[in-house]
Amino acid sequence: MGKKIQTQIPMPSKSQGKGIPPKTEYASNNLSKPLDEELVALNFRVPAEFRRRIKQYALDYNITSLEVMMKAVEKYINANVK
Repeated sequence: MGKKIQTQIPMPSKSQGKGIPPKTEYASNNLSKPLDEELVALNFRVPAEFRRRIKQYALDYNITSLEVMMKAVEKYINANVK
């Protein structure tokens, strides 16, 4: 009969991880943005076109979609307070 040949399976090398973090001046500016208060989830569905309009408005005015929604709701509430 034939002779059995043993082969060695190469072990995967350890990954080097994600590397070192970028210097502060190269990191995005949201790292130093303080939160005024704790944020909690508020989940609801909206039509895709409405979401697209909010995101586009936020991009046009260099603000977040969250800021757009919060300002809009505050304005609505203040206009309808009796």
